[in-house]
Amino acid sequence: MNSIDSFINAPLLISAGIGVLILLFLLIIRLRNTVKSSFIYFIIAGILVIGALYTYSSQQLFSFVIAVIAAEVVALPYAVIKAFDNPIKREEKKAAKKAAELSLVNNQDYVSKEYVRELEEKHEKLLEVNKELISKVSTFFTNDNNMEGFLEYCNKLITEKVSADGCVILMADDYDNTLSVKSLTGNFPPCYKLPDDLPHKPIRVETNLRYAQFPLKENIFGDMFTSGEPVLIADSVRDPRVYQNGPEEFLRTGSYIFVPIKQKEGTVGIIALARVPQSEKFSKKEFNTATIIADAIANAMKPMYSFLTYAERAELNKGGDIASKYQKDLIPQKLPVIKGLQIGCFSNHNENVCGDYYDVIPSRKDRISFIVADVAGKGMNSLVIMVMLRAILRLAVNTAQSASTILSWTNRGVCSDSSKIDHFASVSLLNYDATKSEVQISTCGSNPVFHLDSSTNLIKQISKNSEPLGVDKEAVYEDMVIPVKSGDILAICTDGLYEALNENGVQYSTNRLCQVITRNNSASAKDISSKVKDDLKKFCASTQQYDDQSFLVIKIQ
Repeated sequence: MNSIDSFINAPLLISAGIGVLILLFLLIIRLRNTVKSSFIYFIIAGILVIGALYTYSSQQLFSFVIAVIAAEVVALPYAVIKAFDNPIKREEKKAAKKAAELSLVNNQDYVSKEYVRELEEKHEKLLEVNKELISKVSTFFTNDNNMEGFLEYCNKLITEKVSADGCVILMADDYDNTLSVKSLTGNFPPCYKLPDDLPHKPIRVETNLRYAQFPLKENIFGDMFTSGEPVLIADSVRDPRVYQNGPEEFLRTGSYIFVPIKQKEGTVGIIALARVPQSEKFSKKEFNTATIIADAIANAMKPMYSFLTYAERAELNKGGDIASKYQKDLIPQKLPVIKGLQIGCFSNHNENVCGDYYDVIPSRKDRISFIVADVAGKGMNSLVIMVMLRAILRLAVNTAQSASTILSWTNRGVCSDSSKIDHFASVSLLNYDATKSEVQISTCGSNPVFHLDSSTNLIKQISKNSEPLGVDKEAVYEDMVIPVKSGDILAICTDGLYEALNENGVQYSTNRLCQVITRNNSASAKDISSKVKDDLKKFCASTQQYDDQSFLVIKIQ
């Protein structure tokens, strides 16, 4: 043997194996947490295992010595620290750290509790104001101008709660895209640009604001409404959104609060509160109070709007029910039996839309008048015009005047009515003269008249659209005279019939009406009207219609 290096292989392998076992047990200790072990032990054991294996492979004992020295260098600082460590101070530091963490948790809990307390106070205030407004809103249901009265009450309420000097409530007009002032109380210095030609006098400025309308942009009210967010302006002099109108004392601006009135559908209005410069500026607390009350006002408006809609609908239904009852008395319950003629008719009335009227008046031997009218409007409005038309026509057809003259007289009588209700009507007047076997026709408006010639079995519209009755007092109507013979058919309908829609939005049309009449030209007038009615019902099915449908058919025998 030349050197001891020849016998070093076995000890190196044993050392490496023991090192691996030590690493394995250290890992188990770490995983099971049976005792606190430093990571230094892993490093030392790893260095010795690597050094032993490298020495075995290189056969240089010097390598293992280097590995041992490296392990000692790693262990030395740890040994020094542990030798001079003070366990009491270490425990004190741990306790201080734990106390700091606990304090942080407590502070967070305190902040959370404070936030929860603020939310509870806010919702308690909101609930209180909501109760007050809901109980008060019912008192406005039976009053005239109930929405105006409700807004006046809301104005005074929020002004008092926030201790404002003045308040203005503006509501949106969706049709005009403007904000209209609905309520103004107290002293509200104008924060918008006054018109250049408006005198700077308190009464003129207040009147201008009380009846003002503002677009939804390029002014402070419109901008605040569009943003939909509450805004507090404590110092308006330094805020460019507030316009300074002049040096006059009453025009000097102070502090403002703007809060939107928001509902599910969007912002419907805005409340602006003001304090004059001599008063204390609005605080954050007062701003929050204004926001809470504005939310309560928005909630209270919902039942108010619902009631107004219901009241308006109930009024229309009531008027429509009354009109419908009287209209039934105006329309002939039984058509007269007239020698040489067959008559058939039907009328489908929409609920509370009393617009169509027809009449058969056998005034003389040489004149039997047939009238079909479609009056504009609904309910009582249309009933009033219908009664007026019926009275004038029943008198006029007993004269010797032509159909066009009778319509002209009726038109002048209706146009002379000075009431504000609509008094327009489409009227078709047919005067049948059995002695001459001819029909004199005059129409105004859009009620078409059709003639089926029995010799050719062809049907065509013989009337022309003209200006409705009741539009122009000086309107002139024309007469049309056509000869008729046995088997000829005359038919009149209102626009509600040929404009009736099916589920696909397609109109019934005059072409389809003429086809039904032509197919059934050999039937009686009563059967023809029944066929038209059945075909119309089949076409429309369950589709909702929005106009009356009337049809009158005359067959010459």
